[in-house]
Amino acid sequence: MTSEDEFRALIRAKNYRQIAIKLIALEAGRGVFDIEALQDDPENAVSGNDEVAIEYDMNPRDGCSVFGYYRHVAAGQSMILVHPSLTSERDRFTILHELGHHVQRQHRAWANVRYSLPTDVGARLEERVADAFAAEVLIPAGTVSSDSTWLSARTLAGVYAKVRASRAAVAMRAIEISPEGDQATVVVADYRGMVTFARASGDEVFAPARGRVQPGIAKMIETALEQGGSARGMLDGGLVAASGWAQEELAIEVALDDSWGYAFAVARPAQRFGRKPVWSRVDEVECGNEACGAVFAVDQTVTICSACGAPKCPECARCACELKASPVCATCFLELTPAEQANPTLHECT
Repeated sequence: MTSEDEFRALIRAKNYRQIAIKLIALEAGRGVFDIEALQDDPENAVSGNDEVAIEYDMNPRDGCSVFGYYRHVAAGQSMILVHPSLTSERDRFTILHELGHHVQRQHRAWANVRYSLPTDVGARLEERVADAFAAEVLIPAGTVSSDSTWLSARTLAGVYAKVRASRAAVAMRAIEISPEGDQATVVVADYRGMVTFARASGDEVFAPARGRVQPGIAKMIETALEQGGSARGMLDGGLVAASGWAQEELAIEVALDDSWGYAFAVARPAQRFGRKPVWSRVDEVECGNEACGAVFAVDQTVTICSACGAPKCPECARCACELKASPVCATCFLELTPAEQANPTLHECT
């Protein structure tokens, strides 16, 4: 039985994976959910118990940009609400992430520690532990041989091909299980270099914002396409932050997944010893709005968004703030245009 002091020590060490492992062991002992069945089929493994049920919300409220959420009911059956995505892998991770919230309420030692923290600190911690819980269940440590490193783009592409988990889950798993002191950032990007997920294993390489094109990664993906699926070298232009600064002197490895539509990238300091982050000002940045695509200089004429700290595009006024999601058709899941929202009869499912 893990004590409150042990959990506090793990929090101080930011060892979210070990917290998840402890909670999984406690949950296995409780006997409500079959952990092995959760890995194979989370939806069926969760169904049929009196504690929590799963519902699919086919018509999420306007502006909802989350994949799901957990609704706790103190004197009854709690609920996991899932907003279906385009992939079963994403939905599997969502179910397990939300179940991770439920599990954190079931074990007194952890719950006492988590709810003793300030509200915002505790909420962020709970999210990280829920992520780690989902990744630990979906992708066992034995997926990668003991003589391989998780923080390798080719390893991650291979893992993704073998497990029924999302690309983000595989990348997050690499971060959670990486050896202490291994400084790198794992990025998932589409074939254009648009970041869909990024997380750092330490503080020496920053994690770029989701939804923005990284030109250096895009170039390396082009090279990987020409070289049979993988490439490595220096990251041309560095990792570009929303502020218009770029972290340079980074080595990068890129590997395409089995669809060749997305890639895993692992960036780390090129210098092994005596290193420190090197930053330079980027003269021009590309607007993150795909419909705009303007390239503009970041100077005194450009407005900096007070919410996200990114420069606003002078053409479309877009910054790095996440836009509210447009309503989607409950049948075909395509976004509805303003005209179709006003008059649903104008929409034709494809």
